[in-house]
Amino acid sequence: MEMPCVPEGLSHLWAKSPLAPGRQAQTLAEHTWEALMRLSDLAHQRPDLPALSRQPRLWHLLFWAVFLHDWGKAAQGFQRLLRGKERRWQFRHEVLSLAFVDWVTAGLSAEETAFLASAIATHHKDFDEIEGYLEEQEADLDPLTAMLGELSREDATALYRWLETCAAPWLDALEMRPLGVTCPALPPLEQALNGLTPQAARRHLHRLERFLHAWEDEPPSVETLRPGIFLRGLLLQSDHLASAGWGALPQPQLSAEAVLHSLALPYRRLYAHQRAAAHTCGHAILLAPTGTGKTEAAMLWAVNQRLPRLFYTLPYQASMNAMFDRLARIFPGQVGLLHGRSTMAQFQRLMEQSYAPQEAARLARLLHNRSGLAYYPARVFSPYQLLKAAFQLKGHEALLSDFTEGAFVFDEIHAYEPARLAMIVATMGFLARAYGARFLVMSATLPTPIRAVLEETLEQVTPIHASQRLLARLRRHRLFLAEGDLLEEGNLRWALEEARQGRRVLVVCNTVRRAQQAWLWMREHLPPEIPLFLLHGRFTGRDRARKEREMLQAAGLNPAEHRPLMVVATQVVEVSLNLDLDVLFSDPAPLEALLQRIGRVNRLGRRELSPVVVFRGMDEVFRRVYRPIEQVTRTLDVLEERFSASRGKGVALDERALPQWLDAVYTGEVLASWQNTFESARADFERSFLQVLQPFRSNPQLAEQFHRLFDSTEVLPEDLYDEYLELRDSERALEADSLLVPLSWGLRAMLAQRGLLHKGDRDFPDVVSVPYDDEWGLNLDVKPDTQILEDSD
Repeated sequence: MEMPCVPEGLSHLWAKSPLAPGRQAQTLAEHTWEALMRLSDLAHQRPDLPALSRQPRLWHLLFWAVFLHDWGKAAQGFQRLLRGKERRWQFRHEVLSLAFVDWVTAGLSAEETAFLASAIATHHKDFDEIEGYLEEQEADLDPLTAMLGELSREDATALYRWLETCAAPWLDALEMRPLGVTCPALPPLEQALNGLTPQAARRHLHRLERFLHAWEDEPPSVETLRPGIFLRGLLLQSDHLASAGWGALPQPQLSAEAVLHSLALPYRRLYAHQRAAAHTCGHAILLAPTGTGKTEAAMLWAVNQRLPRLFYTLPYQASMNAMFDRLARIFPGQVGLLHGRSTMAQFQRLMEQSYAPQEAARLARLLHNRSGLAYYPARVFSPYQLLKAAFQLKGHEALLSDFTEGAFVFDEIHAYEPARLAMIVATMGFLARAYGARFLVMSATLPTPIRAVLEETLEQVTPIHASQRLLARLRRHRLFLAEGDLLEEGNLRWALEEARQGRRVLVVCNTVRRAQQAWLWMREHLPPEIPLFLLHGRFTGRDRARKEREMLQAAGLNPAEHRPLMVVATQVVEVSLNLDLDVLFSDPAPLEALLQRIGRVNRLGRRELSPVVVFRGMDEVFRRVYRPIEQVTRTLDVLEERFSASRGKGVALDERALPQWLDAVYTGEVLASWQNTFESARADFERSFLQVLQPFRSNPQLAEQFHRLFDSTEVLPEDLYDEYLELRDSERALEADSLLVPLSWGLRAMLAQRGLLHKGDRDFPDVVSVPYDDEWGLNLDVKPDTQILEDSD
């Protein structure tokens, strides 16, 4: 949209330096207009926020905060900085902008004025970083006096005329009057110019200081804090979206018709649980087996909420990438992807579409940046993006504003251990109660304790179940228990014979080392014409993506032909991959994990009952992988009881009985341990994080604690060091990070202790001096006489 009124006498005032030689600078008026357009986009997408914030003049306050937020850049020193004539400017332009606030506050209450000014003051820095301007000093030492001295009377007059002549046309062009934005009565010109004093700016800073001190003395209610959260959060969003220069935000076009079109099914042919989801409004828990259209059910639920934002949350990057592809086909141009490696994932997609490397890198960064801001109506991300707000990291107000009135789909929630799940569930409850978010949690299997805490936290929850009729006909697996350890030669030979008989075999081990050992044995004994895959979490991103692609081509839901093959994997196979294999051999594991492994076999139920074999042998290392180990031993007890009743013929798994099986595991010590860990973690998180969450300041001390939430860090194998440098210095620089390998914090510490890790810095990853092979992965058996702590990657 063209600027409807161009202010006079201001074309020399810049807001942004030219992005590149030969490019034009962006003037203060241009940037302000762009920021107000983005605010208008957000406001028209989310007209209900004033009611939720209990601040009926929210859009009015935001309009004028955005209008004035960068006026401090009119200082002559800042203009010289933008033109490259000074290396730095020692003041904060947003503090100088406060001197103009009184020009637009006619008719506002003291609290409304304080919120407006506080949003301007903190749109770059937290209050703690600008509170040095509070103290009055002698005129020749006062930074506010010095800043105002750099503001010419001519420029100040032109700024006043801008408000006087252009504010009303801008309001009308942006259609902000229906949202409650009005033009305030300006003070007379001379009064306005004479009011540009250090005292005026300092008065607004003192009001913000009083806010924060009062909140420290007596933590306020969420209702009291919401206006500050929205004012700072939405100003940040408007400013950042304007600076990005992407233009108008895409209008949400998330519809049930698009979902049904993707299914190529009429509504009447949907499963009962899909139809129920399509008509459910509010929080819901969806329980349905793998392969029965849960994702489409979730989308039908989401669009029925008629909320401005959709967030699809998953625990693993591979599953996020796959879900992004899926949703982008349903809602083209509406979906973003956000995780630690989403830029690289987008780069690889673009390269596969024959983009030149430089253009692919540019677009990948663009797509990633858009996903990180409030640009796309729908986003796929991990719950850790959700927790960023709770950890009060910088800009948390923008995240909370974005999450407000969002529809959240939580998939694979079983993947989180109790303490981490407690933080996620507590944050869900906080967003539901305080910010109008709605949640759908879906799973093939959900133990009663998890379901109970979700129902308690979200309060009014609609249960949605697959029909008994559908469950009754979903008979896909026959379960067997077998003696010994999976790695015993006789048991490995059993799996080998299945592959020789033409079947697609899945072998799942509880640790990387065990999977590597099984793969090594298979490589020596399996006929060369039968493909053999090894998949675990200790491959580079590049090699894992290649392996997953090859596996899906050979054993996906619709392979070109049914050929025998062997897949040896760890628990990474439990999620994300739409594999469809014929037979499973597995280490013992908690029942939820076993059911996920079983779900990779006979996925669509197109064949006779497929055998799934669980070995009874308990390696000592399992105690470090699954804590408490009773969740594994109790699972074996439950399975043993059913298997014994079959007299060795195997148990035909009945989907209707699986919830009772899970409940039989979650008893006694297993249940007590889970509940104690969960409740303790939830109480601590609510007390230490959610109850002290406030606007206008962040908590940088929590940044490291937040990053430790992630199960692993990433390291560069020394074998790939030269290639990493070569890629980083090439036009394919984004691909360099595809050479990094995930590593748990415990293993990283162990390698560092043994002198096998060379610590990196902000610009370069840690390097590990252990062998790496694209078929084997990272080899931590570096010395015959040494055993490195094992994990379950």
